[in-house]
Amino acid sequence: MKAACRFFGKCSGCSLQQFPYVKQLFDKTRAVRLQLGRFVPAGKNMEDVIHPIVPSPAEFGYRTSSKLCLHEDELGRRSIGLYARGTKKVVDIPGCPIHHPAINKLIQKLFGPGQPIPAPFYQHSRRGFQPGRLKFLTIRYSPETDSFGLILSHTGVPRADLEAWAQRLRGLQLSIYESLIQREDEDLVISRDVKFLAGDPVFTYGIEGRRYALDPMAFFQANSSLVTTFIQHIVEGLSGDELLDLYGGFGTYTMAAAPAFKKIHLVEANPHATEAAAKVAREAGLLQVQCSAAAVEDVLKKLLRGSASQKITHMIVNPPRGGLSPQVLTALSQSGWQRLQRLHYVSCNMETLQRDLQVLTRQGFEVESITPFDMFPQTDHVELVAKLCYRGAQKANPTRALIASNRAYPRANRSVRSSRRMQTRS
Repeated sequence: MKAACRFFGKCSGCSLQQFPYVKQLFDKTRAVRLQLGRFVPAGKNMEDVIHPIVPSPAEFGYRTSSKLCLHEDELGRRSIGLYARGTKKVVDIPGCPIHHPAINKLIQKLFGPGQPIPAPFYQHSRRGFQPGRLKFLTIRYSPETDSFGLILSHTGVPRADLEAWAQRLRGLQLSIYESLIQREDEDLVISRDVKFLAGDPVFTYGIEGRRYALDPMAFFQANSSLVTTFIQHIVEGLSGDELLDLYGGFGTYTMAAAPAFKKIHLVEANPHATEAAAKVAREAGLLQVQCSAAAVEDVLKKLLRGSASQKITHMIVNPPRGGLSPQVLTALSQSGWQRLQRLHYVSCNMETLQRDLQVLTRQGFEVESITPFDMFPQTDHVELVAKLCYRGAQKANPTRALIASNRAYPRANRSVRSSRRMQTRS
């Protein structure tokens, strides 16, 4: 089958366009069953526990977030795209078929032929740090609000030049931020130094009829055509007294689950995300929702020190690619969760999910179902939702299980910082 994109095979973004979509779905389902089949409880059928992958309604034009290289060659010819596979050579990709059409249109408005720019683009294939250049562009788009969040990463372009460039973009629903990449952060797409530049102070993201005021760095699922189904599946089967939503982001799972619980604790380290979640909860009159801007490890330790852990009946965990830390796994293996019934684990990394399930299933949890979602058609990436029921903490020392899985941590945790690096699949 001929790939739909003429840059397929050069660009590092897609890996499966040569296959019909039905084959992509079949192969992904098979891969999940091969890797996670060991967690099917005895006496149950594989097909009843590990479900077929949920397809994306949109095979192309689905991606509402993107990280792009801004590049120019020795003659000053500009390119906007992704690295070629395994290199720092930038493939110019005008009109990427994976991007939502609104993103492609915006890129043309920002950097199309004849459009002025505040500084030259970076020369990615040249060695050495290059000050005073534009290096990366991160775009977030919300189809429901027709709003954009932009982060322009540069290596020391004067603020006045950036502001003058941004002024001509008035009239568009843009939240523009700048990210200063210094020599020591040269391998990052977005540095730790991110500041508001122009436009709307917050990026308004809409989902399921709610509006969230976010900063452009807030994480959200990039496939808007599948995200509602994804969220509904995550909260399906959850109802009780108290829900603990760990790594809860800006609250999409919490808001969907709120009618079924007397109390919900959302825990998220990003204070901007928890502020957005708290604001939506207040406006919706969801008084049972409490949001904590804190590390998950610290919150679990605090809950277990007192009696608060004994009130939790359900959990959602949605960790980054590195999966659950040893401290979180140790906390979940304690005996303080006396009323816990279910844990729903949302994962973007099958390897770390496998590692964590190996520990959790030894410490009182049993896999009820695993459902993959094709959040990124044309790539080999899958999102997974594992639903576990809790049988009670085991008497055995949980450290044994952790020692068995810790060998995987050095490899898995290399990806914890990868959300700021140049990712081509997620």
